[in-house]
Amino acid sequence: MKDTLLLYYSFEGNTQYAAKRLAAHMEMDVERLVVDKEPPKTGIAKILQGGKSALRREDPGLHPIRSDIMDYYDIIIAFPVWAGTYPPAIDAFFKAYPFVGKNVYLVACSGSGNGTKALEKAAERLKGNTVLGTLSLKNPLTYKKEAEAKIVEFSARRN
Repeated sequence: MKDTLLLYYSFEGNTQYAAKRLAAHMEMDVERLVVDKEPPKTGIAKILQGGKSALRREDPGLHPIRSDIMDYYDIIIAFPVWAGTYPPAIDAFFKAYPFVGKNVYLVACSGSGNGTKALEKAAERLKGNTVLGTLSLKNPLTYKKEAEAKIVEFSARRN
């Protein structure tokens, strides 16, 4: 059995940046979750459609992942915060790949830096697993120094 798998969904690049920084500090396999249908990337439609799809748990269609979750002891799930919750891509992942008995770590990237509600909602969805740690980052691409400090601390606690 392998040690750690980091699965992440990134819309604007913040979560991808965080995932790459986490991978630089910890040995793990990394895989990006890819959806069939993304909301618009700009304008008011981005906020309205993205938030609506998150709150309604609309299924964006998820490409199959390469990794077998059951091959790993620990799973790290990283995501952006949309309308105070995790995005539809993460919900689609939870539905397509149910798992139990894993150690889970959650990472949320948000504009405010307070992903607490989204992290709590994701933890609730993961009943049957043990959530051992969470990390909330404020726009890691903009606040790289602060994000790096939190990522180093998170990595040290996890190792």
